[in-house]
Amino acid sequence: MSQTNSATKVFKAHFSKAELFALYKSTIAEGASVGRDGVRLKEFEKRLGQEIDLILRKVKARTYQFTSYKEKLVSKGAGKSPRQLSIPTVRDKLVLKSLARALAEIFPAQVAGLPHSTIKRVHEASRVRPATDFYLRLDIQHYYPSINHKILLKLLRRKIRNRQLIHLLTNAIQTPTGKKKSSASLNAKGVPQGLSISNILSAIYLTDVDDLLATHGGIDYFRYVDDILFAATPSEIEELEKSVPRLLRQKRKLECHKVGTGGKSVKVPLSEGIEYLGYRFCGNVIEVRASSLKKMFANLMKNVTGFKYKKQSSGKSIWRLNLRITGCQLKARRIGWLFFFSQSKNLKQLKHLDAFLAKQIAKVVQPEEIESIKRFVKAYHEIKFNLDKTKYIPNFDELTDDEKKEHIAILRPKKASTLDALSPAELDDLFQESISYEVDGLEKDMMEAFS
Repeated sequence: MSQTNSATKVFKAHFSKAELFALYKSTIAEGASVGRDGVRLKEFEKRLGQEIDLILRKVKARTYQFTSYKEKLVSKGAGKSPRQLSIPTVRDKLVLKSLARALAEIFPAQVAGLPHSTIKRVHEASRVRPATDFYLRLDIQHYYPSINHKILLKLLRRKIRNRQLIHLLTNAIQTPTGKKKSSASLNAKGVPQGLSISNILSAIYLTDVDDLLATHGGIDYFRYVDDILFAATPSEIEELEKSVPRLLRQKRKLECHKVGTGGKSVKVPLSEGIEYLGYRFCGNVIEVRASSLKKMFANLMKNVTGFKYKKQSSGKSIWRLNLRITGCQLKARRIGWLFFFSQSKNLKQLKHLDAFLAKQIAKVVQPEEIESIKRFVKAYHEIKFNLDKTKYIPNFDELTDDEKKEHIAILRPKKASTLDALSPAELDDLFQESISYEVDGLEKDMMEAFS
């Protein structure tokens, strides 16, 4: 089958009425932010069939237009410009989710997984390379906003000849964020962050560059999104410091921060160690980087303060704090600070967190409640050695109906008789709705810890 027919077949499969209905129920129905059109999820769902018919009709005619995205600013810490996220309308979110799934089938090698495999590779290189070798970490300036549309579309057309799919993708990346859409306001470059298609488009953009940089013998090359790292001999690092920014500029019109200018671009001996993807690597050492650890202390303190000035019950406060400590499993995903940092070998950091929390929590929690507070060290061991059987870390995918009722009763106090009257489907809907806000908050805390 030709690439053209393959992309068209994938596109038609995902943009069918049955597939859009299923996609809505599986990924949108449990929560979607309100976009600039002001349409809320329940309002959209009442006319779901009509909305899907409209989507399919306009997609087929190549007249579908995305509504300008609502702007959401996420703090990256003191002294840093916030990250701009783009929030689509409910209808556009459904279209973007379908686009993302189609792209994942057409470009499977560019689907970004969790960074854990990259972290393992960096640790192995750090462990075996001579201490006299160097790291070079290069930071691309404003990566997502700098992606060139002409280059990106040329890369996409290598596998996509379907005009409907190209129209949708072009319209999605040209749609502005935070202002009314007009011909004058269309994005001339850049991929809006926060959309379902953002990560895979950013990966496709650097595919050829990866192929060029990964072929140098003796040099270890790593990239996760726009975080680039090399480990090599001093002379090789000197050459890479010059050649890689030049390559990115010529091939992709991207600029790197110069090494040592206050950005993330740095050059250091392996013996000094390097911070990368939230970790610090130095020889055999792999641990949580200092800034991420500091943010976790601040996050815990925010939760402790919540006990002192709580409007909710202490049971709900303890539930939220324990979720921050252990993380959770939901929809086959492992979510949480400790899941991300489970490759760390520095248990002293976790013991320090436990000691800090025990001291602070004793000031605001009744003595009989202290034992219900979970611990980082215990959660770490459960993740590493007992994850399939543990009850210490909640797996929200495997709860019984009675267990779901227990969680709902903590988060949204309701009479037992009210919960007992619900059908299994109604109970699950209420449970998913109850925990989605909490898990969203957990993921937001993670983003802040890694920024």
